Order: sequence, then structure tokens, then C-alpha cells
Amino acid sequence: MKTVEAPKTIEPWRIICAAQSEPDYSEERYMLIYAGDRSDDYYDKGYILLEGWHCSCYDWPEVDWDATYYEEDELLKIADMRKRNPSDSAERRFFMLVEQALGAHQ
Repeated sequence: MKTVEAPKTIEPWRIICAAQSEPDYSEERYMLIYAGDRSDDYYDKGYILLEGWHCSCYDWPEVDWDATYYEEDELLKIADMRKRNPSDSAERRFFMLVEQALGAHQ
């Protein structure tokens, strides 16, 4: 686990799963992307977890993203912990999606 810089742009093929809290004055946003930055070089490169906060008075690009790099085993431990103790329903839903996407329930 390490803090990294959030990508300026995110190609659609990099997105694994995403969730957002219910539309309101402020919203929480979560996105899991592949860490590899080329479509032919992403497998086994780890993952970047993006967590952002958005005020409805701004547009999507105004989201301030915190980005953290994880290896798969670290991410699954974090997902299990955060789905059990979420700060909001979007966080719980998102980390359940993370587990599904990474095959934790197979």
C-alpha cells in the first residue's frame, strides 16, 4: 500500500468497479482501476483505489481524488474491513463490488 498520484485521465478499460453515494449536496465517490497504464501491460501490476469527495455545486472534474496503490492481497483485506465498517452505504456497496471483481467469493 502506498499513496500515489491520481491519474489525470482514466481510460475506460482501466475501470474495474465504481460506486457513488446518493445524489446530495455532497457525494462520496469510489473507483478501482488497474495500476498498469497501457491496455497491453496491466495484468499483475496491482490496483489503484480512488476515493473522492464532490460538492454538487461543482462538476465531475472538480472531484478531489485520493489515490492509493494496493497489491491484490492488501486490497482484499481492506475491502473486507471497510465493507464491515463503512462510513456510508456507497462505501459498503463499493467494497462488496471490489471483492466480487477480484474473485474473493469464488
